[in-house]
Amino acid sequence: MPELEEIGKSNLISPNLGHPSILKIDNKLKNKNFQAHLLFIAENYDLEIFTKSIQSQISLIPLYDYKWSYKLIFVKKPKGLFSKWREKRARKKNKKFIEDILKTGKKLDLNLERLKELKSRLHRGDPIFPKVINVEDSPIIPIQNISTTDDLNPQEILIKNQVFGELNKFYKVTVEFTLNKEILKILKERNFVMFDIHNANHQINYHSLVVSKQKWEDFTFVHATDLHLAERNDKIYGIVKKWTESSIKENVEDFFETIKKKLKIKKRVKDEENILSELKIPLRKRIINPNNQFRRFIKLMNKKVLKNELDFIVLTGDIVDYTVLSSLSKKIRKLNEFKYEDSNWLTFKNILLNIPPKEKFKGVIRGEELNCPIFTTLGNHDYRPFHYDLTWAEMYKKIGLNASEAIALNELFSASPITALTKTSLALKGYLAEINSSFDFSIMLGNNLFIILNTGSDSFKNLRDLITGHPSVTGISFKQIKYLENLINNVIKNDTNTFLFLHGPPLNTGGKKYSINIFEKKGSRFITQKMIEFKESLITKLGKPISAARIDGVFNMKYGTISSNWEKIVKFCKDYCILTLAGHTHDSLEFRLENPEKKTSVYDAPPFRLHKIENPAAIYYDEYSEIYTDAKSIRENGPFVVQTPALGLGSYRNPDTAGGYREIIVKDSKLSSFKIKYITR
Repeated sequence: MPELEEIGKSNLISPNLGHPSILKIDNKLKNKNFQAHLLFIAENYDLEIFTKSIQSQISLIPLYDYKWSYKLIFVKKPKGLFSKWREKRARKKNKKFIEDILKTGKKLDLNLERLKELKSRLHRGDPIFPKVINVEDSPIIPIQNISTTDDLNPQEILIKNQVFGELNKFYKVTVEFTLNKEILKILKERNFVMFDIHNANHQINYHSLVVSKQKWEDFTFVHATDLHLAERNDKIYGIVKKWTESSIKENVEDFFETIKKKLKIKKRVKDEENILSELKIPLRKRIINPNNQFRRFIKLMNKKVLKNELDFIVLTGDIVDYTVLSSLSKKIRKLNEFKYEDSNWLTFKNILLNIPPKEKFKGVIRGEELNCPIFTTLGNHDYRPFHYDLTWAEMYKKIGLNASEAIALNELFSASPITALTKTSLALKGYLAEINSSFDFSIMLGNNLFIILNTGSDSFKNLRDLITGHPSVTGISFKQIKYLENLINNVIKNDTNTFLFLHGPPLNTGGKKYSINIFEKKGSRFITQKMIEFKESLITKLGKPISAARIDGVFNMKYGTISSNWEKIVKFCKDYCILTLAGHTHDSLEFRLENPEKKTSVYDAPPFRLHKIENPAAIYYDEYSEIYTDAKSIRENGPFVVQTPALGLGSYRNPDTAGGYREIIVKDSKLSSFKIKYITR
């Protein structure tokens, strides 16, 4: 076989960390043989040469948790004939396995009580070497022409942005492999086993292949959004704590003068008292580090996996706060010069895999590797290459800092307003290369269809939304709409449970509407109408007709949502989806859709486009996930369009909502619950 250097480089691009392939095994574990499809990108050379280059170069590494592995150490004492011989044989069989386990970690006092307390640390098992049984060219099929859920087709963005440099030829590879006894043993206790896929050139696609026992009739998944991960999040606690302590100790008067000057505080008698009162609550109790939020979330999810209570997670955008590491932003002049290693995409991957940072920071909690497959899509922050200043618009409040403490960050993290608002698809190269090579995709599990669409970057078309602090996103393109139409015609059936995942929400409001009441005795003045006054359950209790609860005729339902094809997405949600899940706003809002007797309209994109768009749905608002908690009521009253609170940071209006996620339960092939939960409650 030719040397790899002679035939060129290749990369495995799918399946991957953010878009794994899920294979089904029967509950009795009789089917041990599997086929999997892999997508490669390589230099443009002969098919036969490429086939030879990957032979014996692919391996599958299973992931096990220590809690399960240690159970094998405790051999139950056999009873009956030849019991001593059988016990001795079992212990001998496990001897090498025990030694391997203890080599990888700290030696523990192994007893049954200690076993119950073990955390879900992962380790890798013996590799499986699959056989390549077929290789074929894989042409780029535009998303608007795809009519199935087989999403191994390469996407145009990979070539357009030269994500893999000069590599431009795609190959679809089919491999065959057999599960070994060790994997079958764990599948007797766990619902699934994940695999890393190792390729030539030391490339690893982590958590990218899953063998699951699920029939996809009774299962649970979690929706999380707006993680806002960044390397600088781990530095903030140490910087602020050190700066505050040293400033006060060295010169108290200068400390107060610096704060007044930076924050433009006018001289008052009790300035010093006010500033010190802000410092009374210890920083460690106030600060919200989005990176730590994700670490806590992973620990919580791992506990669910150990109990077979979780099958996968969907992350809908704003995975990172910005792309380029804040320590490098001033040095980088051209976006195509920085590498994946210089980006927060590596920060995300390291936290998820529990790879410790090179430098230790104060206030960073210990993590765990996530023991669960994830599916990912992008948010508007993921398109932003450079960091922003946390003192702008009092953003520091969202992470639990006081005004005085925010000054300490300016020295290292000050930012230009121009670069902070920059957006570019080049910022996604690390994501596309290392996490998920697909912008838009769908998967079919049982009769459940999961559609994941990219809603794009910040929209400057809706300038009003951007200026008021609730930016819309560019939205859904014509190609994506055509993709949905193809799924309607070829995949979606009457009994299909369709779940749609987006970053930018299809529906949102500013929370209140200002209207002029000309009948007030004191003359015309602004009266605010709040969303809570239109709760469907409240209107019903007051004995008013249900039509009085409609909010689409009162509020602008397009505020801070998707700019393009808004009405088409709302119609798709109403006609085909049982549940649509989004993020972006950091708030919790839940809407219910019906066919309208009378249609309302909204302005397209003021102030630049003032023509009106027809709203295809009657929209109602309430806390539906708490009201409808069984399959029958959800089916009768749906569909629902919901926003999930941010995992990383709360909203300006509700900072306590930080750490939110949504748990979705399907029973007997019917959606039964979609409640919000919190990692700290």
